[in-house]
Amino acid sequence: MNKIKLLPTNIINEIAAGEVIERPVAVVKELIENSIDAKSTKISINIVSGGVSKIIVSDNGNGIDKKDIEISVEKYTTSKLKGDSLNNIGTLGFRGEALNSISNASEFTIISKNRNFSEAFNLKVLYGKKVSLTPSKGNLGTIVKVENLFKYLPVRKKFLKSENSETLAIKNLIKKISLTSPKISFIFLEEDKVKFQLMGREDAKALDKRVFEICGESFIKSSFYAEKNYPNYKIKIFASIPTFNKSNWNLTTIIINGRVIKDKLMLGVIKAAYAGLLAGNRFPVVILYIDINSNFLDINVHPSKAEVRILNRNIINSSIIKIIRNRLEESGLRFSIEAEKNLIKKIKKNIQIGLNNNLIDNNEFFFKEDQEKANKLFSDKKNNEINNYHNQLGYAKAQIHNMFIVSQTKDSLILVDQHAAHERIVLESLKKNYHKRKILRQVLLIPEIVYLDQGKKLMLQNKKEINELGFEFEDYGDNALIVREIPAILGKINVNNLFQDLQEQIHNLGEINPKDSSIEKILSSIACHNSIRAGRKLNIEEMNAILRLMEKTPNSSQCNHGRPTFVELKLKDVESLFGRI
Repeated sequence: MNKIKLLPTNIINEIAAGEVIERPVAVVKELIENSIDAKSTKISINIVSGGVSKIIVSDNGNGIDKKDIEISVEKYTTSKLKGDSLNNIGTLGFRGEALNSISNASEFTIISKNRNFSEAFNLKVLYGKKVSLTPSKGNLGTIVKVENLFKYLPVRKKFLKSENSETLAIKNLIKKISLTSPKISFIFLEEDKVKFQLMGREDAKALDKRVFEICGESFIKSSFYAEKNYPNYKIKIFASIPTFNKSNWNLTTIIINGRVIKDKLMLGVIKAAYAGLLAGNRFPVVILYIDINSNFLDINVHPSKAEVRILNRNIINSSIIKIIRNRLEESGLRFSIEAEKNLIKKIKKNIQIGLNNNLIDNNEFFFKEDQEKANKLFSDKKNNEINNYHNQLGYAKAQIHNMFIVSQTKDSLILVDQHAAHERIVLESLKKNYHKRKILRQVLLIPEIVYLDQGKKLMLQNKKEINELGFEFEDYGDNALIVREIPAILGKINVNNLFQDLQEQIHNLGEINPKDSSIEKILSSIACHNSIRAGRKLNIEEMNAILRLMEKTPNSSQCNHGRPTFVELKLKDVESLFGRI
């Protein structure tokens, strides 16, 4: 057996560099965090070739004096720790590995001017070897240049992603970090060309404006803000309503004590808060701020400092879920802004096409006098009726293609997807009664035999949990089950199709766990079977009944899959479509 030996210094440095600096985005992160710690108000990031060829980060912070510049690239040196303890760390950078690792993996230059010195100083390091420290010209602050990254670490370079991917990662990082520091201006450049600029502000609305800059107007209009203080921690949340969702987590940002972190468990908590409101492949957009007593937090987990350990994490997790769920309940009937905008855009386009094709014969218009009379009659009739439309979703006027309910309110026109809306109503009723253990059952006069090609065993294994959902069934030999009772709310349904879907859902889930979101997925599948189908004709009373139930039902602005259940068109928007205003 080989004897243990001490690794050469160059190998140690290469290992450390590989741990701290995995990609160009890691370099950018470390340098920006140092700039923030230096009390900068302006930070500029300029990259070439996805950051592999060149990264330049400059700031107007406090700067570094001559002595500190020289020692800054040494291993395990830092200005961030006070004393000999890792407790009560109030800065972003602190481990003392970053600059050393970066300078070991690149052609490294740092130019900095401290307010106590009349001149700046320039330090050059080539792949871990100091080349020179000379006086230089420069303004107050620091400029760091990182060139030819990983030139002598070919394995690391081999595993980098494409130039576009590396650039995108850097862009996303800058935007996320900017959410921690709305008072700081950020400028991002590619090959000296400005790609975006975020202006720092000092006013009370600085954070709101920064969120607007990063996430856009649609998010602002389709989201809520919540803030709550607890004994040892504080939570602030910007969170989208379910109708505003994305195909990934890219825009969701978790910030703990001013630090952007990666935490899959926390993402799972956020997803759990939206359980039953979003399809499995759709994700909310959430910006989560947690300020926590440093005694309950360990940020010294990994050299990248992107992961943390939280004491009493379960308490914080439950607080997050409770805040989001409560606000979603309070938000009530909120429609999709994007759906409304797209609908208006399409209507405008169709109107324009109609005009261009001369589908309207001007000779068919009223004479001016007749038109004015008609407008007055219409206006009088409208004013008389409007007083009766005070309910939030108004009163039903018609059904289109046996799919959509048309409703009128005091100042708007509402289109309701009857299947999606009823699906949500049924689901919320099932959820409420399930948690109260009060799901009413109906005994089938003639028990139904259901044949399952596969999944029968899994259904029997979860029989107790399925019984609690309002079903009673038994083994009937071979691949068959005999069903004797179903939830009363389901009425007349195809029991065989329902059980086929149930066994497929349970197969995908593995088991039904009443303590997690799996139960809501099962209930959602059940609700879908009882919902009013597209194509079913409804009378006015039935349509209004749906509208009144929607007004009373939590989360009724989106279906069980996260799509909007209704779209509202303001009267002024409709009038503008026809050039009336």
